Amino acid sequence: MKIPASVKAEARAWWVKLDGASGDPALLAEFERWLAADAAHAEAYRRLQQLWSDLAEVEPGLVPVAADLPLQPPKPVSAKIRQRARLPLALAASLALWWLSPLSLGLRSDFHTGFGEVRDIALSDGSAVHLNGNSALLVQFGAGQRRLTLLRGEALFEVSPDPARPFQVQAGDGLITALGTAFNVRVDGDNVEVGVTEHSVALDVQRGSGRQHGVLAEGEQAMFSREDGIGPASAVDQLAATAWRRGKLVFENRPLGDVVAELNRYHRGLLLIGDAALAERRVSGVFRTDQPLAVLAALESSLHIRSSRLGDYLILLHR
Repeated sequence: MKIPASVKAEARAWWVKLDGASGDPALLAEFERWLAADAAHAEAYRRLQQLWSDLAEVEPGLVPVAADLPLQPPKPVSAKIRQRARLPLALAASLALWWLSPLSLGLRSDFHTGFGEVRDIALSDGSAVHLNGNSALLVQFGAGQRRLTLLRGEALFEVSPDPARPFQVQAGDGLITALGTAFNVRVDGDNVEVGVTEHSVALDVQRGSGRQHGVLAEGEQAMFSREDGIGPASAVDQLAATAWRRGKLVFENRPLGDVVAELNRYHRGLLLIGDAALAERRVSGVFRTDQPLAVLAALESSLHIRSSRLGDYLILLHR
């Protein structure tokens, strides 16, 4: 049975709603009505359940991965390729030392997490922050403001209302003001991604020498940067967006570069990709955050790529 994309999205939304709220009779009754309304609904949810069941049953070190290209016999690694790989590894060594050192962020932040660590923070105003791995947060609360700065990484904010003190998050070149209760912010280099899971947020972003303003409604996400301003809004995939809180990462037809960038949050080392074309290879899969090297091995096998390593701390993926 071919499942429409809209039904798949509904199934993922129900998965998120039922996670942690399975004891709510009204919610369960509504879910049962949705299942019974169309055979495609039940089939979409069954497939989603199967995906997560398969993940739970795999042996340690194995990760289901789907690549965009057909399987091909692996090619031998030439001496020329190995020689080319040495230079990027050497140049990246100093970067790795900086990446691995928590000193800079530790001095500037009130809260920070290590690689693969997820931390739940209760703020003094009753709000909560869920801080993803390799992230850092500065908190500045005063009589007339609640200002937080996400220095690095990713966080989910659940806001307690206080009309006298707006709840604002500085990230990159933008200021995010809560107009509701829950939103996710992710800093990725010069880009910032904001996804709203409840109500809405206002964006105030530096673009060149001017400012750009916008509003994201519930269920929407967008990227912004100083160079490009606020990008177009798209639908939030709540299953993928919140999977990190369950120790999982979900990617659907995403570039390998995105996957590797995410794995860097969970690996106490630095993962690099040798060329831009390789970084654009498409990958789908559900990955475990507690075994980043096993995920890397599965990617190498599935995509028929190789790696050059300085131990497990500096790894360069190449063809």
